[in-house]
Amino acid sequence: MVRLAGGSLATLYAQFGNKEGLFLAVVQDQHERVVTAMTPECVDHLPLEQGLQTIGEKFLRTLLAKENLAFFRLVVGEGRKFPESVQRYIYLGADKVREVVASYLKIAAPEYEGDVDMTASYFIELVRARHQYRALADDAYLLPDAELAEHVRHAVNFFVDGLRARSAKN
Repeated sequence: MVRLAGGSLATLYAQFGNKEGLFLAVVQDQHERVVTAMTPECVDHLPLEQGLQTIGEKFLRTLLAKENLAFFRLVVGEGRKFPESVQRYIYLGADKVREVVASYLKIAAPEYEGDVDMTASYFIELVRARHQYRALADDAYLLPDAELAEHVRHAVNFFVDGLRARSAKN
């Protein structure tokens, strides 16, 4: 394979050190693309529900893209060989999306006094819900745009109702 690409094993190992280095370089590159695709442009100017809807739809749509599901399967499957390194990249991606939601909540819901980082994680999980698992298990699984938007809308409504109820108690 290396010869087909016009290189040599010596060059490959000089660049990446070993198979783990090569694998991690591929994972990091693809991971950065996925995280960038999941993160919407600035939503700070949008009302709470609209901003969360935008973030949620972009996140779920990216998560369910066939190439991203294939990448996730690869990372989980091959990652057993290099668990610590792969975990670092997976956590960094989850942290990036969580940070986007947490930062947005601080702006769009300043009256909320709870732990915004934990709350942002809950929002992400509400949006992900059962769809990522279904899509990972079934290559034919498809969530049409209208159903995706409706699912996110329900998650946003449930989430915002919880935020407001908590804020009203305090």
